[in-house]
Amino acid sequence: MAIQSYLVPALALVSVAAAASCSIESTSTTTIVNPAGAAALAACTTYSGNVAFQTGAASNQATVNINGVTEITGSLSYMDDNTITTFDAGTLQSVGDFMLGNLTALSALTMGALTSTGNLNFTGLGSLASLGFGTPGLSKANNVLITNTILNSLSGINKLTQVAGFSISNNPYLPEIELDVVAISGAVDIGANDVSNGGQSVSFPNLQTAGQLTFRNSSSVMLPSLANVSENLGFYDNLFQSLATPNLTFAGGIVFVDNTALTNISMPMLTTINGTNGTYQIANNTLLKSIDGFENLSNVKGGLDFTGNFTSVVLPKLMNVGGAMNVQTSAQFDCSNITSLGNNGNQVVKGSITCAGSESEPGNPGSAASGTATGSSASSTSSGAAVPLSLPSAVGGVSIFAGLLQLLLSF
Repeated sequence: MAIQSYLVPALALVSVAAAASCSIESTSTTTIVNPAGAAALAACTTYSGNVAFQTGAASNQATVNINGVTEITGSLSYMDDNTITTFDAGTLQSVGDFMLGNLTALSALTMGALTSTGNLNFTGLGSLASLGFGTPGLSKANNVLITNTILNSLSGINKLTQVAGFSISNNPYLPEIELDVVAISGAVDIGANDVSNGGQSVSFPNLQTAGQLTFRNSSSVMLPSLANVSENLGFYDNLFQSLATPNLTFAGGIVFVDNTALTNISMPMLTTINGTNGTYQIANNTLLKSIDGFENLSNVKGGLDFTGNFTSVVLPKLMNVGGAMNVQTSAQFDCSNITSLGNNGNQVVKGSITCAGSESEPGNPGSAASGTATGSSASSTSSGAAVPLSLPSAVGGVSIFAGLLQLLLSF
């Protein structure tokens, strides 16, 4: 016999829950409307179906207790209730999607046995300081979303060994984000945590592959094992001084924008930027004086878009850029070796080339590189004697000697 909804007397529900099936159709949802309904659910060891708690389900007790149930095959959700302070599911080991949202008074969550869930969505939990997932905690999840909470730690989910997506944002008291996972097939989005204290520190010491990685407002980002990112690896509005990915060889795109303290980027093993857009963008990182640290980058599917206050660009192995190249800086800059990359005899850049130094507003709209640009027209402004772009050693001999001669004459 199935639990359909707690809209019948409590005694009847308890007897139904104690029956062998404890299930409904997989597409149906049981709605719990008060503590007696929660007790009925707790009488099931395994419940097959979706469970939703209605606003006010905690009643005057301000507590929901479903201790007893160990598995919910469908989803578990509790949304939009400012009366519940405690949610106790200490025996629950596995659940489908798990969603808690806009429970502004919830301050105690007990999930000490939980190891596996589908999507985990915790949003608008303005009184919850800790997750209560136990040790080691959750090991398997699909997508994790935690936003607008007062959490001060991710203990209980930081030992995840399997996760498809991971988004942690707008948690003002969360100073550290560390995750032990090796592979993330989807997207990671970290930002706006602990902003008043300089932003969260991020460490993924074992992460080797990911679909997409986005970091914002970080005081540090550690990715020592990262080797492959199929889409964009992006850094926006961070406060760290340096970024190193010593083992990264492939990325779908590389983006550094508005990182005001950044002085050094090191990606020594990166050879290919070849994702859907395949764009390589470095823009408005005001303290970054040299775009280097990409010693082995040879192929960029899309465009290169460099704007800022830099004095040199060093890409010694660059052999192919499928789109356009835009280089604009407010510093003095010699564009001759950049524009030469579009020459017919040495057409490294397949699209148009724009290069300008001593620009008052480098990177005005409309000047960014396009991944679909064609042709080899180039405009340039040469000012000063900054270090030019280092040319690939495999380029034709005439271009090499011309570049060397120009370098010697600049001294």
